[in-house]
Amino acid sequence: MDLLAGLRVVDMADEKGELCGRLLADLGAEVIRVEPPSGALARGLPPFAPDGRTSLYFAVRNAGKRGVVIDIESPAGRDRLHGLLDQADVLVESSQPGTWARLGLTAGELQARHPELVVTSITDFGQDGPYAEYQGTDMVGVAMGGMMHRAGIIEKPPLVIPGSLAYDLGGVSGALASLLAVWKRLHTGSGQHLDVSVMDSVANISDWSLPNYSLNPGLGHRAGAGIYTLYRCADGFMRMIVLVPKHWRALKHWVGNPEELADPAYDQFINRLINMDKIVPVLEGFFRDKKKVEVSLEAQRRGIPSTPLLRPGEVLENEHTLARGTFCKLPVGGGYEALMPSGFITIDGERVGPSHGPPEPGELGEAGFGEGDARAAFAALLGRPADPPADGRPLRGIRVIDWGVGAVGVEVGRILADYGAEVIKLESSDAPDFIRVIMSNYMNPSFCSSSRGKQSFGVDLTSDKGLALVRELLRDADVFIENNGTGTADKLGLGADALRELNPRIISFSSQSVGSYGPWKNWIGYGPNTHPVSGLQHLWNYPEDEEKPAGSTAVHPDHFVGRIGVMAVLAGLIARERSGIGCHLDCAQFESAIALLGDLFAKESLEPGSVHPQGNASPRGAPWGCYECQGDDEWCVINVRSDAEWQRLRKAIGDPDWAADPAFDGAEGRIAQCEQLDAALQEWTRDRDPRAAMEILQAVGVPCGIVAHPAHHMGDPQMAHRGYPKLVDQQELAAILLEGPGFLGSDLPEVLTEQAPMLGEHTREIASRLLGLSAEAIQELVDEGVLEDPPTEFKVL
Repeated sequence: MDLLAGLRVVDMADEKGELCGRLLADLGAEVIRVEPPSGALARGLPPFAPDGRTSLYFAVRNAGKRGVVIDIESPAGRDRLHGLLDQADVLVESSQPGTWARLGLTAGELQARHPELVVTSITDFGQDGPYAEYQGTDMVGVAMGGMMHRAGIIEKPPLVIPGSLAYDLGGVSGALASLLAVWKRLHTGSGQHLDVSVMDSVANISDWSLPNYSLNPGLGHRAGAGIYTLYRCADGFMRMIVLVPKHWRALKHWVGNPEELADPAYDQFINRLINMDKIVPVLEGFFRDKKKVEVSLEAQRRGIPSTPLLRPGEVLENEHTLARGTFCKLPVGGGYEALMPSGFITIDGERVGPSHGPPEPGELGEAGFGEGDARAAFAALLGRPADPPADGRPLRGIRVIDWGVGAVGVEVGRILADYGAEVIKLESSDAPDFIRVIMSNYMNPSFCSSSRGKQSFGVDLTSDKGLALVRELLRDADVFIENNGTGTADKLGLGADALRELNPRIISFSSQSVGSYGPWKNWIGYGPNTHPVSGLQHLWNYPEDEEKPAGSTAVHPDHFVGRIGVMAVLAGLIARERSGIGCHLDCAQFESAIALLGDLFAKESLEPGSVHPQGNASPRGAPWGCYECQGDDEWCVINVRSDAEWQRLRKAIGDPDWAADPAFDGAEGRIAQCEQLDAALQEWTRDRDPRAAMEILQAVGVPCGIVAHPAHHMGDPQMAHRGYPKLVDQQELAAILLEGPGFLGSDLPEVLTEQAPMLGEHTREIASRLLGLSAEAIQELVDEGVLEDPPTEFKVL
């Protein structure tokens, strides 16, 4: 289903944010990729096909687009660009702030000439502020966004996540923001300028670090897998995450209830965490003679979240990804066909992804956008009389029923609430959102972040009366969100087919750990369970430690999938404006992790066995790494992309004797001696704090960034300039800082940042206002345990 059929997009993003146009194309938009006569920068980015020239980075992020060549440096080229923009709805671009001013192509000038156009600018740090002119790279974005400081092991430098997470996340933020602006344009008739910050987008998925630190200052250090333990098996490793008592009891029973695990205190997660040095050897002794997939299958059969650690080739060829069609073969250029991820989501059971490979340079010639019924229908939508929301919040009037848990579904609901949707969270003290109770109480900073601005409806979904009440809420709802175990919603009559019968206009979003179909569909898990089974865990490592997994304690891709979910829901709402019919959207979490490594899997499919952990190094240049700075576990990242940047770095650090080695004059020599180079450069960084190092090198145009932790974010001048930290007085806690958005809009008001609800806080109000129940009837249902008021004490489950 092409939800965005008829939407026209001009895509000028290069390297950063290229996934934005790809995602819009996946959803049915017509996307024209504009390149300069010299070709896109991204065509020269690794990884490459076996010829060493064909960029798989470009291929994966530009599949499904068409291509034109336009020289915007020439008046004729700018006229050609304006001609395309006259027909377009969205422009996506990633130029350095201010660089288009001399061409008369600033956002203001573009909007003056094309007032209905949505202009989406994706930059490293935003359009203005103290970092606006800084140079960025994907590693700088990961580091400064806060996704690097907890990755790796304490004995070694922080470890960047493999792939291009920061720039791809900038693309997802751009796609989400673009659709939000298109939705608003449908009601106002006007476009706007969207200012996407890669740094802020990454900070948004850094595991609630800002709210937690703002309430309880304290920094965790790198601990590899940390609490998400990897257990050695006969043929590798598997991850088993045991957070709740029922999983612990099932595990003990499986391994024979050994005396070493009999302490009743171990029933509580915090006590197990303190005693992992005693628990892990016992369990590894049991798993040592068993294979990783077999262990995971048996663990899952017993209801314990477990996944095997797979290498890239095993990800491409296992029974589950093959059955799901996780990969498809497409042309990637240079005469090659490679396997690449088939897409992030399914719509009504149909996989949504690229239908063809990336464009050849200028393949459309002088042609532009096509015509047809889809465009005519979309143009009719755009031509409706304006009906703007009273307070400017684009999602006013949208009602969302949120049955999410953890960090996936709940983040979809949270972001929709940020922009004005009414979001009602379904929960009960017998079946709470596990993030709400992870600290053995009903409120904590992580829950506050993900459920801010929502209303809580305490209801027992295991009772017929409770389910009947929820179905009544769903009759008039616009969106339903859930990320429970596969089949849970269907068993309760809340699956996609049942919802469609109940409310044909509803848009539902589901997300399960390894998907809702395929041989492993019933597997349960948390975000970190996707790391091993997606290949991410294997690749998120130091190259010298390939047989000793490192990784991170991040719950990624949970937060990332939440943003994919919002983007998909917005596309569904836009499509419903034409059809009057809703749809069911589904995103398997492990496939999102795979899709973010798509170019690496394409390379593995072309050259089996070629993809290994590369740590912090890059074939793009050297020095390229993470360097120790002055202070307690303080670091910075430095990336030199060219010989010119190398010469500027030499001058900035005082041109020491070691840097004068002629072998370092060219990239090939620097890469060949990168270890020697890194050690020498680190002698310079150790004498200054990371901010000083960043300011010195950025002053001469060398990409350098702080490996940020939440203490940095608390006082970061760029974040403060953009109004990123949001102060909220949270009940049951105190004043707390919550995350702002990854983007700002010229016609978007400040996001709503209201406190999170107590469990059941709005039960009576919702039952009266939306269900029409009398006070007496509500009290009777509360007395029966069907409905629930806020608990007076914590219930241990």
